[in-house]
Amino acid sequence: LRVHLRNRLPVPTTIHWHGLDLPFAMDGVPFVTQDAVLPGEDFTYEFVATNPGTRMFHSHVDSNLQMELGLYGVLIVEPRQPGPVQYDHDYTYILDEKALDITEAVALGRAQVQNQAEGNGRGGAFAYDLFLINGRAADAIPPLQVSPGQKIRLRLVNLGNLPHAMHLHGHSFTIIATDGNPVPPGARLVKDTVLLGPGERYDIEIAGHNPGVWMFHCHMPNHSENGMMTALVYDGFEVPGIGSHPHSSAPPVATPASAAGHADAPAAPAGQPAAGTDQPPTQASLLGGPNQSVTVLVVDNRFEPSTLRVAPGTTVVWKNVGNNVHTASSFDGLFETGTIRPGEEASFTFLGPGDFRYYCRQHLFNGTLGRVIVE
Repeated sequence: LRVHLRNRLPVPTTIHWHGLDLPFAMDGVPFVTQDAVLPGEDFTYEFVATNPGTRMFHSHVDSNLQMELGLYGVLIVEPRQPGPVQYDHDYTYILDEKALDITEAVALGRAQVQNQAEGNGRGGAFAYDLFLINGRAADAIPPLQVSPGQKIRLRLVNLGNLPHAMHLHGHSFTIIATDGNPVPPGARLVKDTVLLGPGERYDIEIAGHNPGVWMFHCHMPNHSENGMMTALVYDGFEVPGIGSHPHSSAPPVATPASAAGHADAPAAPAGQPAAGTDQPPTQASLLGGPNQSVTVLVVDNRFEPSTLRVAPGTTVVWKNVGNNVHTASSFDGLFETGTIRPGEEASFTFLGPGDFRYYCRQHLFNGTLGRVIVE
């Protein structure tokens, strides 16, 4: 394997090849195996990949910050001869955390993080806001797809600072490799939760024997509620009374939240009730109207109230009064607030009649759903 590192960062860096048996000079540790690669310089790593398995690589200069900003990856070394089991799908999930106050200015040393007084920054652990899989959170994470009778190989890689306990609903799985190294059949564990420390890898085998839509998430609740949750989705499975899962087809393209809405109600997306098919809750009168606003409080894991009946022209304001980050995202792509941090708010104006359903992208699987009925 020959890798040319071209450092176009404003700071030095190197690459450490984590879990690879390689020559001393290729290990990527500054001032031990090589000089740090300065801005504008190049370096070539070259070695024979002798040990197959799930390996990885990451920066080894100012690792606390450079890895926080995403300088890492997975290197899969395939065996020359295929193993006895062939998998229908081979997935890789990288686990990591994200501190939203690590800005470009902070990365360049020109500013301190916002909550430095609480110990966030280079002198201690970052105060993380999001917990990510493959750099994405919650509904943005591509799910595991499977058909009945198929087998999945899932490579779990922890490239973050914290341990994560990954739990699968509806299935037990078999641990077939640890840190990239095969586990002999007689020593394999069958589990439904596996704890990964920073730098660890587990390859697990999932047999598709129980059709459904099953959560797969970190069982540390504040991690799953702030992004580290996705699903194992069986192809073609329909939830009784709901329909196809949103991940069964490509998600709609959302438009940025703004002070403009549709004049007419859009068609309901797959699996969502059409406008007017449900009886709205009884209220004495409609709320809001042109140039008026109505506030929905985003309490952790719920919208309050969860259902609004408003007049056309009403601006709905979502105010985050909880401790988690949230979004208000319509199922049909009409509006997308983006991340609403604690204490922040976002808004959208509904101009025309319709029955508009929305959810929090971070907490879809926790049932954080809302509804705006414009009459």
